[in-house]
Amino acid sequence: MKFSIAATLIVVSSVMSLLVLSVPVSAADVQFQIFLDRDSIYLGESAQLSIHFEGSTKILAMDVSDLEGFQSRYLGPSTRMSIVNGKMSSSVTHIYSLVPVKTGKFTIGPLSFEHDGDRYTSNKVAIEVLDSAARAGEHSQQKKTHEIQLEDRIFLEMDISKSRLYLNEIAQLHVKLYVNSMSVRDVQYPQYNHEGFSVEDFGKPREYQVNRAGTRYSVLDFQTEIFATKTGEFKLGPASLKANIVTRSNRQIPRSSFNDFFRDGFFGGYESTPIEIASDALTIEALSLPEENRPEDFKGAIGNFQLDVSVSPDKVKAGDPVTLYMIVSGTGNFNAVHSPVIKNKEGFKMYDPQIKLEPNRKVFEQVLIPTDDNIEKLPDILFSYFDTVKGQYKTIVKSNVMLKVSGADKEEITILDPSSIAERPLKKEVLGRDIIYIKESPGDIVIRDQYLYNNPVFLALQLLPLIIFIAGVNFHKKRERLSSDKGYARRLAAPRKAKKGIRQAEEYAQKNMALDFHDAVFRTLRDYLGNRFHVPSGGITAEALDTFLAGKGIDKHILDRLKNIFNECDMVRYAPSGINETKMHNTLREMKEIIDYLERHKDEEVRGKR
Repeated sequence: MKFSIAATLIVVSSVMSLLVLSVPVSAADVQFQIFLDRDSIYLGESAQLSIHFEGSTKILAMDVSDLEGFQSRYLGPSTRMSIVNGKMSSSVTHIYSLVPVKTGKFTIGPLSFEHDGDRYTSNKVAIEVLDSAARAGEHSQQKKTHEIQLEDRIFLEMDISKSRLYLNEIAQLHVKLYVNSMSVRDVQYPQYNHEGFSVEDFGKPREYQVNRAGTRYSVLDFQTEIFATKTGEFKLGPASLKANIVTRSNRQIPRSSFNDFFRDGFFGGYESTPIEIASDALTIEALSLPEENRPEDFKGAIGNFQLDVSVSPDKVKAGDPVTLYMIVSGTGNFNAVHSPVIKNKEGFKMYDPQIKLEPNRKVFEQVLIPTDDNIEKLPDILFSYFDTVKGQYKTIVKSNVMLKVSGADKEEITILDPSSIAERPLKKEVLGRDIIYIKESPGDIVIRDQYLYNNPVFLALQLLPLIIFIAGVNFHKKRERLSSDKGYARRLAAPRKAKKGIRQAEEYAQKNMALDFHDAVFRTLRDYLGNRFHVPSGGITAEALDTFLAGKGIDKHILDRLKNIFNECDMVRYAPSGINETKMHNTLREMKEIIDYLERHKDEEVRGKR
């Protein structure tokens, strides 16, 4: 009887606990606070802003892009749940990276938001941004009284050799990254708007130092060539460039598996801060070529050129071929350089020239066949171009190129005297001795090989080009869809990335590393769901699963198993002692089965659409 009463009390206590856990959190219980991981930083470093909501895990990230003096980047959420004496508490912290853009003292907050009809206001936090040059010991004797902008330490400039160009005229474009008192790495190639221009890819950038207004800068100079393809006024740029600013880290963060996940900016005592820099745009005017005094043989060449002409061999007989070499060299747009014009083609048979484009010159090799034996030199050869420096057309004429053509050899014909033939004695030939047969009899005639068109292997090979063409078209369509349809690309990559996460979790399970194992499981499931359903991965939690997966046709049993795994991952961060290797293998098996189900469910969706 005593045992029955004790059992009843335990059941009642469990039911009451479940009722307490199932009570929804009131909006009035939500507490809203903000924190900074440090109160002073230098230009080029970053601070972490934590926006903490106590009492709910369903509050989404706030937009803090308009903070004065800072560029912000959202890193992700951190959720926490705890149970004390049967009472459950939960919270979510949204973490941001703040990169200062100028020095000074700043106050962040109070921030405010609305939740379930109530408005909440946070506390205020203060932070001071110091000049990075002062940290390095530069100008230590001078008192800095003016505000230092981040763009005083690192900035991007576009520079072009000419702002007024003729159509097809080549110009040198430079995109220069200036850095002072900072260390920069992982610099990407610039991107810029170039509508109305044809551009070449950037080559390897040059590195040098310059002194500007008494400040020494390290410069990374990206160079290329451009030319206008249509007339008018255009905006070139702005150019943008991504890089990482590297500074020595003085941040103190307690070690934990969760913090390790977000420590992507820390390596070997240094901190890497991603930054995107933009330049001003350039205004370029593209002019059309003048119609006045335009030569008839002008074909679009623009620049400053020279013409060399030679012929080999220079002494031939009529009907023999010769090779004419016409070399255009100099500076300008060689894409617009065409073959010089031969003024008079009479007495020659001519073929199309072979063209070779070499550095700073273009070679035209043309085969000529003289048909007249009275030729002593080549006709005049003309090449016209537009000189952009003087703003006028010029024509180069090459004359007196010597070519000596003589008459062709005549066949010698010997006429025999009939009387001499009659006086010569005739020899009597024996039949059968004057003809030597190659083979007296052809033998039996048989078919040695069948016709090629009857060969099945030959017929099968005729389909090979068609198969390669169809495969190429499908491959091209798939690549186009991957580049234009981000949702499709994410769904396609979801199982591959999930397999990588599963392998990592298996390694942690074999080493009995419970915290790292559950972090890997949490990240794998969260990233897989985000990629599989094309939703933001950062906001996926156990409480938000119903919202994210609503209308996806997911079985309720699978949804419950997903929630259990997410809740287990959250709980392990605070009570890892109850986790053993068997439990981890069970969780791993559950995760594999869920992902396998969702992959099969995807195939069913595709068949249903068909």
